[in-house]
Parts: sequence; structure tokens; C-alpha cells
Amino acid sequence: MANICMDTVVFYAAGDGQEKGLAALRQAIADCYPVWTSVDDSMLCRIFEQNNIPTDGISLRSNVVDASLEDGHITLFCDSAWSPMYEAYSRLAEHFNVSFELQAEESGCGIYINTDINGTYLPTQYKVYLSERPEDGSLDALFDAAGNDTDFYFDSDKNLLQWFEECGAITAATLEELKEHLDKGCVFIHEFVNPY
Repeated sequence: MANICMDTVVFYAAGDGQEKGLAALRQAIADCYPVWTSVDDSMLCRIFEQNNIPTDGISLRSNVVDASLEDGHITLFCDSAWSPMYEAYSRLAEHFNVSFELQAEESGCGIYINTDINGTYLPTQYKVYLSERPEDGSLDALFDAAGNDTDFYFDSDKNLLQWFEECGAITAATLEELKEHLDKGCVFIHEFVNPY
């Protein structure tokens, strides 16, 4: 694949009427993507083919990397080409009569999506990416605290601001104020949004 969009999709029963569909989807995923499935057998199209789900008008250039079949909800981790396979996940949810939430990230295309506005299953709201240490030493404390990590995820403004204060000695009351203290070429803050 070209640029990889990392999709995390959570399917769940929003009401009693969807429990049967969730059980059927859980079984379909277990049948299509058993543990230790090879990359060649992990294509998203497989579940559509094996369950006779129409694929007209949707892209399926995605692989199921992992699946969690927990009670109460199902999580698929997929690597998709360029952008999230929102229409495909929507078609799956419709076929099995379940609800779903999607978190997708493809930094090369500026895609930071999270449809779970209540944070019930996918609470991430922000990603901080540490690109390179400024030569003037202004962010040494932050980069030292980060070690070799470059990607950090936060579920609220409060946690984001607290992390910068504790790790970088940067105190700010708002996200906008925080951005004024950062070298925009060295530290990037991305907000996950719901475009659907």
C-alpha cells in the first residue's frame, strides 16, 4: 500500500435490538480473520465476500491487522490505503445492524479523525508529534522527558496542558496559549475531528 491510514473501528450494540447483529459480526470476524492470519488473507474484502455483502461504490484497500472480540464490543485495527475506509465500515455496520465508531490517522495526508465524540470507546482528542529538538534549547526539558518517543496521545485539553507543564515546564491556560510557546517546526499538535 502507499500511505497507510491506521483505522481503529469499534462496532457495538447501541440497544438490545443490535445484540444479535453484534454476535453475528463477532462470529464473521472470527471466521474470516482467525489468530495468526497471514497478510495475504487479511484483506478487508474477505469479510464482504464471505458474507455476501455488496461492495459496489466502496473502496476496500485495507488489511485487518488485528481484532479484539470483547464482550460488549468488537474492535478492528486496519491498515488502509491513503484514507479511512469509512464507507466500508458503515456498510458492515448496516449489514450486521450494529453501530460503530472510527478513529483514523494518516499524518502524511493530515487525517486525524475520531467519530466517538463522547469518548466512550475511542477517547483520543489530540496527538502531539515531537519532530526535532530546537537548536536554541528552548524545548530541551520537553524533549528530554520524552526520551526517544515522538508520538503522544491525549484525551482532553486538561491532560494535554498538564503534560506540557510537567514534562516541558510550559504553563498555559488554553491550547491557543500553549501553541504560542511552541516552535511550530519542532512540535505539532493535531486535533482529532469528526468530519462525517
